[in-house]
Amino acid sequence: LGEAGQGFKVAMATLDVFRTSVAAAALGFARRAFDEALAHAMSRKMFGQTLADFQLTQAKLAEMATGIDACALLTYRAAWQRDQGRKVTKEAAMAKMTATENAQRVIDMALQLHGGLGVKVGTRVERLYREIRALRIYEGATEVQQLIIARELLRDATPPTKE
Repeated sequence: LGEAGQGFKVAMATLDVFRTSVAAAALGFARRAFDEALAHAMSRKMFGQTLADFQLTQAKLAEMATGIDACALLTYRAAWQRDQGRKVTKEAAMAKMTATENAQRVIDMALQLHGGLGVKVGTRVERLYREIRALRIYEGATEVQQLIIARELLRDATPPTKE
């Protein structure tokens, strides 16, 4: 696995891989919730039109789609850089933090668009709502990711010169 005395360093490097994997899982959760919300909005009739015809619904769908794309780009960047053999501690933490937090928001919006059906036990969005919580904790909670990102930013920053 590595040289004697380097176990902690090896363990921390594996977290970069796991954080990117958790980000990818959260991205999948968010995409599924979005698909469920979109299908429901397009089929749910109310007041003589579909839920998707309402501007507030359209705004939520746009917000969900944008958050999902942001998560995807950060997750793909972390995975690609890792595949290139680069250190990805900051990138993996950014991907994990953004993907899990955005997935929580997307799933919450999907549940809200489903109304009472969203909390019915056994429905897809209800299950996603419960399951995303664990991903927000695995490989370090959001606050841990913030500390990792800040540490990496500060490590790489050039201190200002005194005049």
